[in-house]
Amino acid sequence: MKYHSITTTGVLICCLMVQIDGHGMMLSPVARSSRWRYDSSAPTNYDDNALYCGGFWKQTENDGQCGLCGDDYSLSAPRANELGGKYGAGVIVKSYNGASSIEVNVLITANHLGHFSFHLCSLDEHGSESEQCFDKYPLQFADGSRKYYISSKTGSFDVTLKLPSGVSCQHCVLRWTYTAGNNWGVCEDGSGAMGCGAQETFKNCADISIVASARGLLEASALAELPVPVEEVIA
Repeated sequence: MKYHSITTTGVLICCLMVQIDGHGMMLSPVARSSRWRYDSSAPTNYDDNALYCGGFWKQTENDGQCGLCGDDYSLSAPRANELGGKYGAGVIVKSYNGASSIEVNVLITANHLGHFSFHLCSLDEHGSESEQCFDKYPLQFADGSRKYYISSKTGSFDVTLKLPSGVSCQHCVLRWTYTAGNNWGVCEDGSGAMGCGAQETFKNCADISIVASARGLLEASALAELPVPVEEVIA
């Protein structure tokens, strides 16, 4: 019995380790915490695949709330991955010229099931990041859905997102949200199932611009308000 008790405890610890170990990051357009992988001038974050709201239990303590870009909600703003924070320098990493859709790449290093979703915040319209800003533009995938279920695959994911009609911005923030689905919880109908209830959540933010024409791209890059370089242009 003693041996069985120790073994059971070990299994529980392993399960918890699997639950909190991970996970993934947005690499194109590259998220703020991952920019160092392509730009040696950016601050290094070796845990850039673990922007999960401080962890599942910390997020639970915070009543399910998360920082705008994946940080622990209880930290003082601006948090590390928000504009003005350690990684939030506002560097425009991609500019999309006249595009109606964009390609996004995400790397999942430990799969927790669940789905991706994306939102766009136009700083030209709102002046600062906020949940209200991100909520204005929930993005659709190529099939018209707003959720991309990833099954059990790990590795690289390439997804196509539709941009909102008529939206252009010298500085927008693209946010990736990965809502895991490997926790057991209570569903809306009162039944219990894996994937229901509170789930581990990851968020990444990337700074981009969206211009309607090549002329707009030149004008945007020349503005004094944007002293940071455009690292990649997608025509």
